[in-house]
Amino acid sequence: MYLLIKHAHAGFAALTLLLFVSRFALANFKPAWNQTKAFNVVAHSVYGALVACAAILCVMLYQYPLYSDWVSAKLVGLIVFVGLGIVAIRKKDVKIFGLALLAFFYTYGVAKSHSALSWFGLIFAS
Repeated sequence: MYLLIKHAHAGFAALTLLLFVSRFALANFKPAWNQTKAFNVVAHSVYGALVACAAILCVMLYQYPLYSDWVSAKLVGLIVFVGLGIVAIRKKDVKIFGLALLAFFYTYGVAKSHSALSWFGLIFAS
């Protein structure tokens, strides 16, 4: 069961990145498409499933934010990603979009390394 939830979480994370890039592109080139009900339902369903899988994994592994530093770092990274993503899409700002991508990949690095150092944790652990 653990592997199923873990892989589902990873899949929803990948879909989240794909949807974010798609939403940013649509906001810039086809704004009306970005506001369609179907697109919003799919996007919010994926985001909800991502968070639900994360919560289930926290319970399964006894790893909770504020208890485990890397889980706290993932939560902070997610909050920063969401905040920057909202601003990037609303303002159609490429620089903020890039910062949101950095936040996403920082969070991904935290997940891979189980360290708040993210990718640096993997580099210096070798």
